[in-house]
Amino acid sequence: MATQYRYLFADLVTNQILAELSLTGVNFTNQLNAAGTFTGHILISGLNTYKSNVLNATIPGRCVIYVDRNGTLEWGGIIWQREYNSKDQTLKLTARDFLSYFERRLITSTQAFTAVDQLQIVQTLVQSAMGTPYGNIGLLYNQDLTSTSTSGILSTRTYYGYELKTVMQAITDLSTSAQGFDFEVSVYYDGDGNPARSFNTYFPKTGETYTNADYTVPTFELGANVSYYDWIDDGSKTVNSIYVIGAGSSDAELISNATSTSQWSAGWALLEDRASYTDVTDTSLLANLASAQIVAASSPPITLKIVAPPYIDPVYGSYEVGDDVRVRITDPFFPTGLDTSYRIIAITLTPGEAGPEQITLTLTFGSYVGEP
Repeated sequence: MATQYRYLFADLVTNQILAELSLTGVNFTNQLNAAGTFTGHILISGLNTYKSNVLNATIPGRCVIYVDRNGTLEWGGIIWQREYNSKDQTLKLTARDFLSYFERRLITSTQAFTAVDQLQIVQTLVQSAMGTPYGNIGLLYNQDLTSTSTSGILSTRTYYGYELKTVMQAITDLSTSAQGFDFEVSVYYDGDGNPARSFNTYFPKTGETYTNADYTVPTFELGANVSYYDWIDDGSKTVNSIYVIGAGSSDAELISNATSTSQWSAGWALLEDRASYTDVTDTSLLANLASAQIVAASSPPITLKIVAPPYIDPVYGSYEVGDDVRVRITDPFFPTGLDTSYRIIAITLTPGEAGPEQITLTLTFGSYVGEP
């Protein structure tokens, strides 16, 4: 089945379409709670760059690219770099999705929140950033039907203007608390057929979750619908004692420590780290953050990357970032077999130019375990 890709270029602020261009060597990733990436190349040889508006439509930091796959917008983001190679006569574009904009926006005036829903804090931070002169990039809020605007989890935070924390870091810190949430910027066609952007939050998380009794869980099996896989176990990220720093300075600085004593009794050496949440003035919240951090850091999730064809069941489009899927592997590395649930944290698409289209799923442990 032929897959049709279109690449639309637009102005970041006005969203006006500037060009539709052909690209090669394209690779793009949708990422959970982080800015996804895009790379692609424009062959300049034989192309009238003036008539095609190539230079004006690809200005880094000024222009955006949308990826249309069979009439559906699959990716959108800001071009941050372009590089022309005169030998190959190709213009390489590097972009990151719209969350990357908030990595470039700072909290420049103090904002204090006392017992405010964490998702309302996020919305205020996003809307404050876009309410700043020249800061509006036209994001709507929670246009995804599965998104949520409240969580019932109240948080107390103070973002001091002198700290100049990025909006993205503030949102990420909130999302990684013990009762955190997922977030993304999605792209889609609006009712008039124009590309649109929405900042979405999800509580407690986005995606489908399956139980042991659920027979509908999407299943990927090596030798059936998985071409190959990479299994990554990174011990360099393991921590069993973490110090979380809150607001204040010198002797008045708030500090909370959490440990994983079970690792020590199991024979692990002491492995320490620190994390900074200087906007947190509540000691109980700081302890909650430390507890959440040590749970994640004491057992860093094993990452599994599987490569699957898009048109073999489960077909691409029947799953998305945040979903649970079932993975079954039997090979020399897992001779007794692996049958475990993983959660999709990233989906990478490589359009098939010289060969078939390729889908790569990046996974960590999910909620489903064992035979349904």
